[in-house]
Amino acid sequence: MFGLKYILETYHMSNTDLANKLGINRANISMWLKNKEIPAVRIQDLKKIFPQIPDPLFNKELKKSEQLSIQQIYFTVTDQFESVRSQHIDSETGKEIWFTETVSENEGLIRFLEHEHEKVSLLEKYETLIEENDMGNSRIKLLEEFADIVQKNESSSSKLLDMVFYYLQDKHKWDFDPVFWNVVEQSDTYKEFYAFLEKHKFIG
Repeated sequence: MFGLKYILETYHMSNTDLANKLGINRANISMWLKNKEIPAVRIQDLKKIFPQIPDPLFNKELKKSEQLSIQQIYFTVTDQFESVRSQHIDSETGKEIWFTETVSENEGLIRFLEHEHEKVSLLEKYETLIEENDMGNSRIKLLEEFADIVQKNESSSSKLLDMVFYYLQDKHKWDFDPVFWNVVEQSDTYKEFYAFLEKHKFIG
């Protein structure tokens, strides 16, 4: 779906409402949606109305991941919060402890959309690798083998993959990465693997 059309549907805004906000004729909005092209000068006007939406998303056919991003933005900026008093029983004293916490109305939905966005983005990345493959069957075979290793979930294979990704993605240069938080426990193995990669000039 064209970006602006999807944004209007998500924000429950009609063409007339948008035209009034922009101070232009409704026919202009209809023309943009029909031709799937928005004048560059109008993008900044749209940004004033939808400031959180990235510029490119107004004027293109959206991928599923981009649609989910727009939903995330919408439910975040329209979120409502309320203060709720809750009770806690102290396990040591048995006394009641009351506290006030701020609760987000859309928190669960936003988390769901974030999770869906991660999954869809990953699928789109693999689809692109397959569709734009210029290496013949070798790349397809590599992706198949990777999927097989992950599906088998064998401990030794998983640990080896972790080490490969740790160094290929420069994880060892980061202060902290949630996926590799336990690397310290296997530091000797990682150091030996790093020495091997360095010796054979796989990494610099």
